Amino acid sequence: MLESLIIRYFRYLDQQGKIVNTLLGLVCSLLLGVLDFLTPMEYSFSFLYLLPISFTTWFAGKRPGLVISIICTAFWSEYRYQGASGAAAWNILSTLGIFCVVAIMLFRIRQLWEAESTLSRTDPLTGVMNLRAFMEIVEYELMRLKREKSPFSIAYIDLDNFKQINDSYGHRKGDELLNEVVRCLASNLRKTDAVARIGGDEFTIFFPATDQKAVKVVTQKVREELKMLSSNTLATTISMGVVTCIDGACNLDEVISIADSLMYEVKKAGKNNVQYAEHTGA
Repeated sequence: MLESLIIRYFRYLDQQGKIVNTLLGLVCSLLLGVLDFLTPMEYSFSFLYLLPISFTTWFAGKRPGLVISIICTAFWSEYRYQGASGAAAWNILSTLGIFCVVAIMLFRIRQLWEAESTLSRTDPLTGVMNLRAFMEIVEYELMRLKREKSPFSIAYIDLDNFKQINDSYGHRKGDELLNEVVRCLASNLRKTDAVARIGGDEFTIFFPATDQKAVKVVTQKVREELKMLSSNTLATTISMGVVTCIDGACNLDEVISIADSLMYEVKKAGKNNVQYAEHTGA
């Protein structure tokens, strides 16, 4: 529970943008500076100044973090070194160096963390989401749809005869075909839709706030686009199962399972077709 709250809080701060987070870091630095001024000189605030520096660097970036490092150094030194001396200059520059190193290191950690997070949630070949990322995003969206009692649809897609394509033309051609299919899907989907690769030649698509009538229009358009793609590259057809949850209260795993079963029914019936079904969470 606590971990979930922290994650949601961090996401909220990320959504505020660099300017807001930089201003928050500046306000925290000013408050620390005032507290440092009011506190006896025997008490060191060096460590506490790392808090606004770390916050700003993590949520606003390296440059704002370095700016806050300079400001914090100015506050820290103002109340300790009134006169000019070699020792004072050395201590001030040393403190500034430590603050800047922390900011740069934290920025690099953030970069590595984002890269690792992207890799763990993205299919390396096609660049679309993997199943893990798909489930996380859709489960979050379904909470809203359930409250609004809004429909949604899930499509389960399998490329027909993909194994034969790999065997006849090689895996490189197969990979190229997968990327072409993804580009075809992306060009026909809304920004609110989500597509994921969940297997070798299997994809799933989430259509929020989409009833069966609307999803039929989109999926038939995708099939037509793939026919045009086939004339330019390798022959490509798809078998697809599409399930529409009428009330938005359906279990995601159950809907995907039904769509998967519909897709296999299409395969058994001769491939290159779509089967539709409606489902309810009641």
